[in-house]
Amino acid sequence: MRLKKLGKLLTSKFLLVCFLLLVEIAIIPAAFYWFLFSIHSTWIFISLCAAVILLDIVIGIFIINSEMNAEYKIAWLVPVLLIPPVGALLYLTLRRRPRPRRQLKEIAKKFSAMDILYTRKGARTDASAGSFASDDFARSCAEYVEKTTRLPATDCYEFEYFPSGETYFDRLREELEKAKKYIFLEYFILRPGKFWDTVLEILRRKAAEGVDVRVIYDDIGSMLKVPDNYAAELERQGVKCMCFNPFRPVLDIAQNNRTHRKIALIDGVTAFTGGINLSDEYINESSPFGQWKDTGVMIRGRAAQNFAAMFLQLWSTRAAEEEDYTKYLTDCPKGDVACVAFSDSPLEECVNVCEDLYLKLIYNAKKYVWINTPYLILDGEMKRALITAARSGVDVRITVPNIPDKKYVFAVTKAFYSQLVKEGIRIYRYTPGFIHAKSIVSDDKYCIIGSTNMDFRSFYLHFECDMMFFDERVSAKLRDDYAQTCEECTEVTEKDIKDSLPRLAYRAFLRGFAPLM
Repeated sequence: MRLKKLGKLLTSKFLLVCFLLLVEIAIIPAAFYWFLFSIHSTWIFISLCAAVILLDIVIGIFIINSEMNAEYKIAWLVPVLLIPPVGALLYLTLRRRPRPRRQLKEIAKKFSAMDILYTRKGARTDASAGSFASDDFARSCAEYVEKTTRLPATDCYEFEYFPSGETYFDRLREELEKAKKYIFLEYFILRPGKFWDTVLEILRRKAAEGVDVRVIYDDIGSMLKVPDNYAAELERQGVKCMCFNPFRPVLDIAQNNRTHRKIALIDGVTAFTGGINLSDEYINESSPFGQWKDTGVMIRGRAAQNFAAMFLQLWSTRAAEEEDYTKYLTDCPKGDVACVAFSDSPLEECVNVCEDLYLKLIYNAKKYVWINTPYLILDGEMKRALITAARSGVDVRITVPNIPDKKYVFAVTKAFYSQLVKEGIRIYRYTPGFIHAKSIVSDDKYCIIGSTNMDFRSFYLHFECDMMFFDERVSAKLRDDYAQTCEECTEVTEKDIKDSLPRLAYRAFLRGFAPLM
């Protein structure tokens, strides 16, 4: 089995692309230093060295005065100033910039369905007249989302919370079987096995019945899990498919812009989101990291149309022809659960919707803030918010894995939570294995659940989607599940965070480059 996996890796597109990228990275310093030491004139040599130093200084000043996050500045300043000119050339190649790859540019443009599927006349008015009108905090969050993403806060008339991937899987199968018009699926990971094979069998059957079935999966997320030509293979089976942002052997920051979203939308009425991908570890059919804990949510109602807007805007980069987007307008009764389904995009400079809503929720908390996250890699602003809340008497808890899926990332997580523990923030390690849930709940009233991790990659580089609820019933479900999960966890104490000097040094080194991971 291991030899088979090794053979698959050695003949994969992934290995070829990685090899070509390493060659590109090696060529930059090699070409420069070969040219530098082939110069026989002392004055030319000195002039070139001076030019390199000047370039590093100019780029360093540019970084310091840029609008990027402070941690990003530090992570880039170190290689730029210490490894001339390699650091400077890598920064010029890989820095975040508002001119991404052509395909991603198309997403950033106003596509033809924006006015139809995004800001909708009447939707916001109805919401304002309901739950949002009497809740200043809810109204401010709703207005922020609409202003930054054009996705309105509305409502749903039914919700169901899933405390595990197994319950999510069972419900998703049932809802897919009911589809009459269309099924849209967008996931970071597809992997053949019980979960995906079951879903795919339903998709093929529904497509044969005339249902419009479309799938988006991420190339990096699903790489080495499905064949390189998997989108074409699904098309042959009658399932329209798009492999998002194919991995290429080119040094380009757009390689980092993945769709990390988890969306299942049925007939524009029923929508699923959360942390769960279509792979067997998420339903504990396989156990690479012990017991897998994940969560999700299903809603029915007008809020589902926001997911249609997110999906179709990404899909518009694939479709050559214009569509009649009016057929995706949701015809649902008004619901009594106030909520907003929102997206987060790396294409908007200095706009990080999910992080901003997390910050608003933390600063608004009066009694408690409880957070699930598989990765804890924080910028200064988020760390300050958590510490401020804890010092103000708020019960701040964060649950992280006990068995990591990426050891170097877990080392950074430990580096961050060690400081938080000293500030009175309670950290819980999920003893049975790996916790992949992404959620935050506060004061029995407000909660967010979706695809976003508490790390730089999710907040700044990925396409993400989440739902924010302003409802005691939904928040109670997350609160009770969180409390039950804590019973299976081990709380980290100050004694636990003491470690050997080499390990502390290793974590400190990784933490310095955390924004670039």
